[in-house]
Amino acid sequence: MGRKVKIVATLGPVSKSREMVCKLIKAGVNVFRLNFSYGTHESHYENFKLIRNCAAELGKEVAVMQDICGPKIRIKGMKESREISKGDRIVMSKKPSGEAFSITYPHIIDQLEKGDEVYFADGTVKAKVEKKTGDKLTLRALTSGQLREGKGVNIPKSGIKMSALTDKDKNDLKFAAQIGIDIVAVSFVETAKDILEARKILTENGSDAWIIAKIERKAAIKNLDEILDVTDGIMVARGDLGVEAGIFSVPGLQKEMIKKANERALPVITATQMLTSMLHSASPTRAEISDIANAVYDGTDAVMLSDETAVGSFPVEAVEVMVKALMDTQNHLPKIREIKPDKTEGFAHAAAEIAGDVPCKAIVSFTTSGYTARQIAKFRPRKPLFAVTFDEKVSHRLALVWGVEKNFCIDLDESENRMMYQFLQKVKKDEPYIVTMGSHAGVKGSTNMVRLLDKAAKEKIFERFGEK
Repeated sequence: MGRKVKIVATLGPVSKSREMVCKLIKAGVNVFRLNFSYGTHESHYENFKLIRNCAAELGKEVAVMQDICGPKIRIKGMKESREISKGDRIVMSKKPSGEAFSITYPHIIDQLEKGDEVYFADGTVKAKVEKKTGDKLTLRALTSGQLREGKGVNIPKSGIKMSALTDKDKNDLKFAAQIGIDIVAVSFVETAKDILEARKILTENGSDAWIIAKIERKAAIKNLDEILDVTDGIMVARGDLGVEAGIFSVPGLQKEMIKKANERALPVITATQMLTSMLHSASPTRAEISDIANAVYDGTDAVMLSDETAVGSFPVEAVEVMVKALMDTQNHLPKIREIKPDKTEGFAHAAAEIAGDVPCKAIVSFTTSGYTARQIAKFRPRKPLFAVTFDEKVSHRLALVWGVEKNFCIDLDESENRMMYQFLQKVKKDEPYIVTMGSHAGVKGSTNMVRLLDKAAKEKIFERFGEK
């Protein structure tokens, strides 16, 4: 049984060479994340081409995901780093001067009042507003830590108004559409409108890339159902989510979000600090392995490595550890998830169940958009899932979906037998398969057939097309 849960790895300074990209793909990376908080369009395009070339050379299906930075608030105008002790006075202003520093979105200061809390540097420094004078805030440190230029700022107060897409994000989305990015992760999503706005930009620029909503704000949790109705998947972004909602709330929120996405057959990425110790150590902690396993039990489609593969000392080893943890954990999963299918998922559910009872090599999903493959994956069958598509872009994206072990791209044809013949030419002829297909080839949502492609059925197909 092959690995079911996928691995997303962030490309960075230590991993952007041809040698390292190839090593990471061989180790088990399924999706590469390009972090658009850093770098230029030129550098990202070079990395995009590098990933495509390495994947083609190795014969692997690998997706590329753009992660746009969104309205991440950061410290601005702090000339020197500053060690903060509990009780220290911190001054923040719209314009930096003297001891006062500013932030990248200074208009937020207008929305803060006395008593509001502000978190700096991923929540390591917590402070409370003591006084507001014009454009200046005086805060009192509640914890100790370090402040420096560029460190993140989080404001848990609800009602803070910020668009999820900055001008930079909009330009980055246009660029992603131009080069053919497979998946786009939208940061700091709050409502369904944020996803629809991103999709409009992609569509207008000729892209139908999947959109992943990063859930890291309280408002996104509140509006999760409406976001799930319009997105192609979600990321449980536990870093900023932990700051906004509190670290003790994250495990429960993770389970809730994954469950809801699973019910809709939407892929989920679980991210942040999965193997942080491996930034500087060749071995993980036991707690990290348990965290990875817990995400698998929760139902995640993918797990993500950030700094571990971008700037860490052991990027390949981190991927290898992730593979081992995922493989061992999936041995303890049930043969099929006991979940009631909705009225559109009957054939997908039947295929998953039949594959557990009938000897077969794999479940083969002929899919136009990837939707049927996602539906089958929803039920978590133990047998491998092969996806047969008519669009290379869809084939790339399915690298993110749970259980899709192989992708095949064939020519669209009106004859279902001719399409099956194309598929059979790419695999071993003596192995049986459970096949799902639609009566209207190439039409999304038309799947209405489950078929056993055994030796006798295959012989008829080969005989029809002139092969014995």
